[in-house]
Amino acid sequence: LKFDVIDLIENPDEYKKHGIGLPNGILLYGPPGCGKTFFAEQFAEEAGYNFIKVFASDLASIYVHGTQEKIGKLFKEAKEQAPTIIYFSELDAMVPDTERVNNQSIGGEVNEFLSQLDNIGNSGVFVIGSSNKPDYIDNAALRAGRLEKWFFIPPPDFEARKAMFKMCLEKRPHDFGLDYDKLAELTENYVSSDIRLLVDEASRKSIQEYRQGFSESSRITMELLEQIIKNQKPTVSLSELEKYEEIRNKIEKNTDDSNQPPKIGF
Repeated sequence: LKFDVIDLIENPDEYKKHGIGLPNGILLYGPPGCGKTFFAEQFAEEAGYNFIKVFASDLASIYVHGTQEKIGKLFKEAKEQAPTIIYFSELDAMVPDTERVNNQSIGGEVNEFLSQLDNIGNSGVFVIGSSNKPDYIDNAALRAGRLEKWFFIPPPDFEARKAMFKMCLEKRPHDFGLDYDKLAELTENYVSSDIRLLVDEASRKSIQEYRQGFSESSRITMELLEQIIKNQKPTVSLSELEKYEEIRNKIEKNTDDSNQPPKIGF
């Protein structure tokens, strides 16, 4: 993101010399709970753009062609407020693979979405889509001129888990000398949202024990964190994480083998 997009935003003149403009959009994909929305929000803050977050329910309508009208209105407003980033959460629900969904109404909505995506970057609008099911997104949305770059957001590695524990605990009462290396070791295959949940649970438990007189303070201890981790299993199974690695490998292989955008579907 830094090299492909942020640098371009900050140094447009240098890129213009090479005839390179802002990409129309990107796709963030990976297991649930790994921070795709967080990345999108931080990206918008870094870029200094207006930010519009859109869920599938925001575009739903009980009227015929109502969703198509909402899509058109959304992009119109984004262009008027440009520079704007539109973030579509769970893009697969908004632009489903039309080969999987035999529904004329949905087909019209997908076509409207695709037409709005065409070279949208020229209007000062940057689109970020996120999905836990990238193989369910219509391939036409993932070609050049639309969402032309893809970024896999994986579960946090050892160093990221260690940093997340520090970040989540730094403003809470806790014992000095917590073993962050051990906490990271104990949480292999835990996703980002799991780590936040673990610390939240440790806070609740420490408050309860203090109020019930079982401890002298409500500080979070290493012993308590280890106990919480032992009782709280990862929310995403190892087999599911392996499935996402297969999807990632397939996308990256297709990207290496061809200059054409890869087809994600199985």
